Amino acid sequence: MDWKTWTLHTLQNKYVAATVLAVVWSTFIHDLGMLYVWRESRNLHHLEQELFEANHRNEALRQSQADIFANPKALERFARERYFMRRPNEEVYRIVSD
Repeated sequence: MDWKTWTLHTLQNKYVAATVLAVVWSTFIHDLGMLYVWRESRNLHHLEQELFEANHRNEALRQSQADIFANPKALERFARERYFMRRPNEEVYRIVSD
């Protein structure tokens, strides 16, 4: 018995045919099939990685903020560099590079 005859004989069984049809339908044809689940799983992994990186950046910023507020000289330096603040009777020159 060759494979074509065996396949035809097997698919004539209604239970085997229904099972094969259900597997093909749920894997490839259905909107929520295995391809969709695989794609969404991959997308979820990328989003979890992005969330991890964002949390890491937030923690670094919190640490930087704590360091700046703990040291008055660091706070003054931050204000002068970021917001161009100055002391009374002091001139600040901003040099912009090309």
